Amino acid sequence: MTENLKIAIENIYEIFAKYQGLSKLEGSPLYRDIDDWNKALRSKKLRELSEDDLSRFVGKVILTWGDENDFRYYLPRILELTAQLKTPYDIRTLYSRLEIANWKDWDIQEQKAINDFTIELWNSLLTDNSDLAEREFKDYFHAIANFYPDFNEVLKAWESIDKFVSVKHLTNYVFEEHHTLFAKKFLDGMEKNRKNIDQFKNWLTSEKIILKVEQAFFENETDELAEKLSWVEQILINEKNTR
Repeated sequence: MTENLKIAIENIYEIFAKYQGLSKLEGSPLYRDIDDWNKALRSKKLRELSEDDLSRFVGKVILTWGDENDFRYYLPRILELTAQLKTPYDIRTLYSRLEIANWKDWDIQEQKAINDFTIELWNSLLTDNSDLAEREFKDYFHAIANFYPDFNEVLKAWESIDKFVSVKHLTNYVFEEHHTLFAKKFLDGMEKNRKNIDQFKNWLTSEKIILKVEQAFFENETDELAEKLSWVEQILINEKNTR
């Protein structure tokens, strides 16, 4: 986790602390265990809650358990776990709950804190060479690409990071998703999302990105990723030539 991401998290804790006294955790009367759920959630300090502690809450909040104030109170810890690549429930659901909670109508300071967190989460992910980051990269990218208001900024961050790991993420992603991107024309095949797809394809097939992949291949010919780099370079060149 980068220092900038840590700063963004602490900022969110500070901004959303005011919701502590407003959290009531009311829920559907159909839930027989809601008192036990509330007791479990309140049994730990906010910063001590784990992804398992918060998973049910994220899955149900706004819909059938907890309101916007509850969500805003627990949001700092939820986002902190997300930064650790341990999003309660999953990252798609987290960002969809923000949309359902009409977060764009929240205080401008709160909106900015969430956007600042999201772009710093992305920057951190691009430099994370862990196995966990590799596994989570696709889902995190899809969620961020759909949620963050400036997709161009997302791509600029990816392009500007001069580390092999950022090219590694790009290579693995294109290798796995090239049919969905170029044949089906979805940025996210699971969600059938076409938002930003043309911009993303144009970026992927630009001379700058193709050259970035090519250079990574020549600098890492003995790396186990070399064959994928070669394949992805050819995929992007072919797509560029057919446009």
